[in-house]
Amino acid sequence: MLKRSGWPMVWTVFAVFLLGGVVNGKSLTEDVKSSVKQAVNIRQETQKTQEQWFREKETLTAEYLALEQEHQRLLDQQQQLMKEQSLQETTVEQLHLALKDIQEITTGLDPFLKTVLQEIETLVATDSPMLKQERKNRVAKLATVIQANDVPMSEKFRKTMETLFIEADYGNTIEVYQEKIRFENETVLADIFRLGRLSLFCKTPDGKRTGVYDPATAAWQPLPASFNQEIARAVEMGSKRRAVDFLTLPLGRVVTQ
Repeated sequence: MLKRSGWPMVWTVFAVFLLGGVVNGKSLTEDVKSSVKQAVNIRQETQKTQEQWFREKETLTAEYLALEQEHQRLLDQQQQLMKEQSLQETTVEQLHLALKDIQEITTGLDPFLKTVLQEIETLVATDSPMLKQERKNRVAKLATVIQANDVPMSEKFRKTMETLFIEADYGNTIEVYQEKIRFENETVLADIFRLGRLSLFCKTPDGKRTGVYDPATAAWQPLPASFNQEIARAVEMGSKRRAVDFLTLPLGRVVTQ
């Protein structure tokens, strides 16, 4: 009696396997190709995704660096603005102090200018009658400026100093002008020669009479005829019709108060 061996069974299974492989060979190849194609597609997609990530990374890195630079710029600008603000605060504080000083000066300047105005008015009223009306008009205008509330204190000060300088300048100049005066009991239009603030001389248009203003009597006093020629020469010099030369003139008396 023969024993049953396992080999016939193995060969049978192997044969069946080979037979199935032959029969289904086309499907297996397609599966392999599909798997390979799928793997390639996955690889390509992965590559594309990586490249996109790299591009995004470069873009984000560039944006980050730009933001870093902008941040630093803003910090520098902030520091600069803080310095400017500190400087402006210091300037404002200095301006406040200066304004306070100006207000104090202005408060004290107003009564000072009014006092100066009174002194100028007194001077013009008691002084020799040189350019009397012109000086009175100037003082009146100055009074209007000083008493006005809408005129800046700087303008009041300027006008006051201007008037003082004009009055002071009378002492350094000579001048000839015509004016009606009371001379020898009559009113005449005479040529007036002003010798600084020292003396006033008069000459009638015909040149036959001359005189000098006497502060002691506040009147015009006639001069001897011997002075007619000198007074005429003085008038010509003051009118710039003759070169300046030495003159012999009676200066009169000095009035003391």
